[in-house]
Amino acid sequence: MERRIKATLDRIEDGIAVFIVSENETSLEWPENELPDDIQEGDTVTIFIRMEKNLDETREGKKRIADKLEQLRKRNGK
Repeated sequence: MERRIKATLDRIEDGIAVFIVSENETSLEWPENELPDDIQEGDTVTIFIRMEKNLDETREGKKRIADKLEQLRKRNGK
């Protein structure tokens, strides 16, 4: 899934850029050191978001949690 979000750079505080998302007025924070060099407060940008499910990491995470639950059950005698 890919999405485009229009946002305006509101401010930069302590190395964090704060954008205001146009469609719903929510804020989005981004590290200042990852911004384009020429961006300034008041600039409007288009942010592209691409979201993909990582099946391998999902499986690994679920297995890790299941293993921890099993250890807890054994420790508690269940």
